[in-house]
Amino acid sequence: MEPVPLILSGFHCLLPPTRTCLDPKCVQYTNHQQGASRPQELSDPRSTKVTIFSRDYGPLPGTRISLYCRRCHTRYHHNYYIHDGASRRTYYLTPPHYIHATDTVFVDKGTCEMFTAMMLNAWTSAGNCAQVYNTSIANTEFQHLLPARWLRLKLDVELVWNALFLYWLLEDSLENGITLELEQKANHTIRLSKGLKERNKRFAGTGQPEWNHACDSCCWLSKDKDGVVGAVRSVVIDGISIGRPCCGHHDCPNPLPSVKSRFCYEHDHLNRRCCVTTCSTQVERGFQTCSNPIHRKLETWVHEQNKAMFQLKRRSAKAGAGAPQGAVEEEDGEDEFEIDIIDIHCEGKPEAGNCKVKARFGRRRTHNEELAVYSCGIIVGRATFYGSEAPNGVKLFLKGLFPTKRSLPQVIWHDNNCKIQAVLRADSDPTDLKYFEGSAMPVDVFHFKSKHKELDTACNEHCNPADWDELITEDGKWRFNSSAAEQANVWFGRYLPIVREMEATRYNFFLDEMIKRRNRATVRELRIKEKSPYSIPRSSLLG
Repeated sequence: MEPVPLILSGFHCLLPPTRTCLDPKCVQYTNHQQGASRPQELSDPRSTKVTIFSRDYGPLPGTRISLYCRRCHTRYHHNYYIHDGASRRTYYLTPPHYIHATDTVFVDKGTCEMFTAMMLNAWTSAGNCAQVYNTSIANTEFQHLLPARWLRLKLDVELVWNALFLYWLLEDSLENGITLELEQKANHTIRLSKGLKERNKRFAGTGQPEWNHACDSCCWLSKDKDGVVGAVRSVVIDGISIGRPCCGHHDCPNPLPSVKSRFCYEHDHLNRRCCVTTCSTQVERGFQTCSNPIHRKLETWVHEQNKAMFQLKRRSAKAGAGAPQGAVEEEDGEDEFEIDIIDIHCEGKPEAGNCKVKARFGRRRTHNEELAVYSCGIIVGRATFYGSEAPNGVKLFLKGLFPTKRSLPQVIWHDNNCKIQAVLRADSDPTDLKYFEGSAMPVDVFHFKSKHKELDTACNEHCNPADWDELITEDGKWRFNSSAAEQANVWFGRYLPIVREMEATRYNFFLDEMIKRRNRATVRELRIKEKSPYSIPRSSLLG
């Protein structure tokens, strides 16, 4: 057989990682009588001009070459292979050095690792990652010597996200020993989205790699009088106001058609309803309110606030004289003045007093992210709360995160545990009360001292952390850090500018990825501090 010709041009030639077919059934017989064979060699090369964004040399021209197996009709590329007529491409288990960001753009592994470190440790946005690369790493001294028609010289936000999401997916596949398969006949955004969704499903609930973590800082081992060793594990629950656009219907978890939409497909009909929350009348054409003059006046005032002149006057005067009385929420971002809830008083005070009108003109955002953090700082899991941080929502979050009684930590700190316990005791079905009966549920030390009243008898009776001897060391100190979630929230909350306009799938994937990588760093620190981190067998916890 003739050797495969190589078409070399540019600084790099990106070939498939194999010169023979990977299918063990695909062989060439060298001696039919003796049954001797060898793997089928690849042939029929095809080349494409590409740009490679490297960490060491900036953007460089290169050539991507694919090879073909004539026996099983499979074409092998640098990152993946695909059978003729197949709907999905299969990526190699070992991540390549160059990540396929788009058809004609590759980003090297070193650049992806640098961007990952910047996001993890400095909360750098994708736009700023691209800007740093373009202004400091890209070598502008000899760019004029490179083929301009061939080469794409600048990274942008889309390329950064495409490279990072695929790089993280490939790393996740390697860590879990699974093969990554993505849609072939789709644009890069849709192709990645399906892969991200599959990973998101695995990470929900018990999916974080450090879910079964334990160490000397979050798990106390003790012996009873009979010499039986018992474990007391400590987890802290807390919410933080970080979110993304969601459906305007209260507590609706359905995804939006786009991040600019106000409602999901199921509740799309609400777009044609007056924005005043107590009004069910259909809107008039070209407006977001009905024909009611008070409602229309409110909409007119809102539009005026979006004009630059009114914004400058409001900033100067701090309070507009002609503005409706009430509360207005401002948010930075693409929507320059996004109204959440507004109150307006009617003119001419009636005998019954002023009437209030509440309206929502902009998009609703998720209420908060709820974090569960072991007392050592390991983030064990998170969940998105859509409508509120209600006690019942926290209860369901805990049951989803710790689905068996064996997995449930013996100490669960929360700043509103008194209300959660009241919900458990008031439920006519004792199932949930029995589920949590083996766990102490104190209010964390800071909030118990500062936020809960001494006259609250129920709170003092059921949630005072001093009532549990296991929580206090022999020298009178607290055994566990009950502020671990508050401390983790300081780090977690700084991702708000990055994720506030993300759609749901990317939002969940990105936050889970950052948590996973932060947990790895935390485990390394615990080893340095000789806190003996280890993993409890999942089978022991899940039974």
